[in-house]
Parts: sequence; structure tokens; C-alpha cells
Amino acid sequence: MIGVSLGAHIAGFVGESYEGKLGRITGLDPAGPLFNGRPPEERLDPSDALFVDVIHSDTDALGYKEALGHIDFYPNGGLDQPGCPKTIFGGIKYFKCDHQMSVYLYLASLQNNCSITAYPCDSYRDYRNGKCVSCGAGQIVPCPRVGYYADNWKEYLWDRDPPMTKAFFDTAETKPYCMYHYFVDIVSWNKSVRRGFITIKLRGEDGNITESKIDHEPSAFEKYHQVSLLARFNLDLDKVAEISLLFSTGSVVGPKYKLRVLQMKLRSLAHPDRPHLCRYDLILMENVETSFQPILCSQQQM
Repeated sequence: MIGVSLGAHIAGFVGESYEGKLGRITGLDPAGPLFNGRPPEERLDPSDALFVDVIHSDTDALGYKEALGHIDFYPNGGLDQPGCPKTIFGGIKYFKCDHQMSVYLYLASLQNNCSITAYPCDSYRDYRNGKCVSCGAGQIVPCPRVGYYADNWKEYLWDRDPPMTKAFFDTAETKPYCMYHYFVDIVSWNKSVRRGFITIKLRGEDGNITESKIDHEPSAFEKYHQVSLLARFNLDLDKVAEISLLFSTGSVVGPKYKLRVLQMKLRSLAHPDRPHLCRYDLILMENVETSFQPILCSQQQM
């Protein structure tokens, strides 16, 4: 069964009436108002079916915030969804867009354009900080897929006690919503610590350009210390011809700083077999985009 908003909880009631023997219930942004804080028998919960998966896309308004299933997906942390209005001037779409995004994400999973991958994690912050990438290509356990194929991951849940998890991921503003994850490893050689944000832009040999702003919180760049930043791109470029980096402290007043980069490495999470791309001895002037052609990393650093 699939239930949207209030319908997700109704699906739970139906599952409870069948003593939890239904094969699967999918809850698409289950309703929060009137259900928040309710006991399990008065809302959707994991005992309502053999497998319960939930997509939470509007936890700060119309949706339910806490976990309700065996696996609970939180696109963009479950809050503001890309492509949705940020202010009331967006009209009626401002009130319903985030809530409806769970439906659009599920429908996107029925198409073959790409697979939306999520990462089991304790929090959205940990996901954004690259602490939850122990699944996927090159790993023992695959990453769960959002939507129709979510139940392919249920066998990996039974090793957990209880067999439940939260999974986080980011989406693009438009269909098919997939994002492609890379690590950007930076080793700096400033004498003092530099704190700031990195924006990385990739240009493929086919001319396509994709950009990732890693600005959820400032990173601390210490001398000879590697900082690994999780970048998310809406395009997966097979061959990267040019990389652009921009460093910013986020300050609009005061002096402009430099970030002295000893080494930068770009590596794909979805395609770990792809060659890692590097650049050495680079100086980033604050708020100035610096472009360069990457080279293959040396074997010792792969």
C-alpha cells in the first residue's frame, strides 16, 4: 500500500487490522499535524507491515518529523526542497510544494533515468560532512534506493537491532532529481587555520558544466591536514576537462584571505574505478574563481 500525507497513517491502520501481515506500506510525507506525539497505535509505525518505508519531505510544516518505518528517507534533511518557493510570495505552491515532493521523488524512482541513492546516517549534518559513505559502489553493502526499489535493502536491515534506519540524501531542483557524490580532498599549507567554504565547478569534455556549493558549515583548513568535503553535483560527467574552485570566508567586510592548496583531489563515490583527478600547488584568492585542467593523481596517492 502507498499512502500520502493523511493516507499514510490510514494505510498504517489498514496494516494494523491485518496484524502487520501486509507485505509493504510506503508512506509519502505522512501528516504531522494531529499526529505528532501520538502513540504507535494511532499512527503509521513499523509493525503495520512486514516492510515500511517512508519519505519525509516537509518535516517543519505539514509532514511528520520522527521516524515511522523500517527505513525513513529524508531528502535534503526533510526540510526545504530545492525548486520550491522559499517565501510566501510563491503563492499556494509555497505551502504545498515541499509536502508534494515526496510523491514526485517516488514517481521518479519508477523511471529509468537514474537511481536516487540515499545514505544511512544518524543525522543530515553527518551526511553533509561525508561521515556516512560506507555503502555503495566498492563497498560490502549497497546504498538504499529511494522509492519503488527501497525494499531491495530490507535484508540489510535485519542485521540491525532494531531493524530500522534513517537515510539522507540531497536532490536536484528538477527531474530526475538525482545527485552524484564526489569527495574533494584538500591539503593546505597556510601557516594559520583558514575557515571557509568551497564552491567547485566541473566542466566536461562535452561542454556540460555542473556546480556544487559546500556551504552548510565552514571547514577548517589546517597546515598539512587533509579536509575531505562531500560535493553533490546534478550531472555525472564521465570525463572532466576543467575544474574551478572558489574559496570564501563568508565575510562581506574585512581583509580578503588566501587559501594555499598543497594538493586537491577529486574522486567519485558512485564510480570509484574512475581515475582520481588532482592539482598541486594552488593559491585560491578569496571570492575569486580559479580554473585549471586537472591531472591524474600519482599512484602513491590513489
